Amino acid sequence: QVEEARGCRVVDVSAQQCGWDLTAYPPLVNGKQPESRHIEVKGRVQGATTITVTRNEILYALNQAERFWLAIVLVGEEDTVAGPFYVKNPFDAEPGWGVASVNYDLQALLDRAVRA
Repeated sequence: QVEEARGCRVVDVSAQQCGWDLTAYPPLVNGKQPESRHIEVKGRVQGATTITVTRNEILYALNQAERFWLAIVLVGEEDTVAGPFYVKNPFDAEPGWGVASVNYDLQALLDRAVRA
């Protein structure tokens, strides 16, 4: 909804296992399509301390660089929502061989985030 409010056309690609959940296509600028944004959405319950990210998501984030955004949504009691909080370039290293997923400190990511 946040991306659509910005005028983006949003496509849910989560079922395609491409490394992110949403592709957001911004409106045309001077008749040209700006680069799309690849957004991985992680929902966590209020009070959680970590976020688990798969190896595939990290590799695509590193490969996509400026196009990849991590969106963190905090869900509270009665399904209240805070966020999304966007983190650009959220990861700085490729996971080691054989690593399936990595837990990241939620607060450390939120400290780098911008509120949508």
